[in-house]
Amino acid sequence: LNLVIHDCRQGVSFWSGATDSELHACIIYDNGWTGTDRGHGHAIYTQNQDGVKTISDCIMTRGRSYTMHAYGSSRAYVDNYLIEGNVAYDGGTFLVGGGRPSRNIRVLDNYLYNVNMQIGYSAPHNENCEIRNNLIVGGGLSINNYRQVVQEGNVVISSGQPRPTDAPARVVVRPSRYDPQRAHVIVFNWTKSAEVEVRPDGFLKAGDTFRLLDPCDVYGQPVLVGRYSAGLLRVPVRGEFATWVLLKSP
Repeated sequence: LNLVIHDCRQGVSFWSGATDSELHACIIYDNGWTGTDRGHGHAIYTQNQDGVKTISDCIMTRGRSYTMHAYGSSRAYVDNYLIEGNVAYDGGTFLVGGGRPSRNIRVLDNYLYNVNMQIGYSAPHNENCEIRNNLIVGGGLSINNYRQVVQEGNVVISSGQPRPTDAPARVVVRPSRYDPQRAHVIVFNWTKSAEVEVRPDGFLKAGDTFRLLDPCDVYGQPVLVGRYSAGLLRVPVRGEFATWVLLKSP
């Protein structure tokens, strides 16, 4: 929970022996290395057979290879996953699949920017997956060789496609399930405005002090700091996408 993992050969290795376990709200960036053949090292490299592995609300970026690498050869298992609420941007493919048929894959409410999502790899068939409410901008979504697919509510906007015009930005605030003082904020700034409006209702209350932090510099200067008086936070942002860690004082 809430780990910051950066500048390592790999972010997290999360293998089948860790039964019914969870990785939650970790920040994983700048891991791996560039070899003469390709990039190596992933943000998360994982396999699973028994029980359910949950990977939730992690932020992954700027690695040398895959962001999510739930992968194995024909001898390994990639089964029984709940992958929910994660953010992956400016990195490699978000992959769930391998050489052995996968089953019981749930990928829900993830937010990807300049990252492709791939469900299924080289297995001749896979059993069942549920892919719901993922927002992918600047990338694509492929679901390969599944016998049963539930696919609902996903929004995929490639690099050349028009952006939504119903609102200037899409802003999501995801409070931590385990830490009442922490939330992640995700912004798709469709109009590339210099500021976006963030409504943290349900997380901040009037009078709370807060800090908004760059996930790649959580021990540095906050992007914004203050006391919440109810209403909107106006946050400076560069470009079309941003994500932050929002902390409130006890």
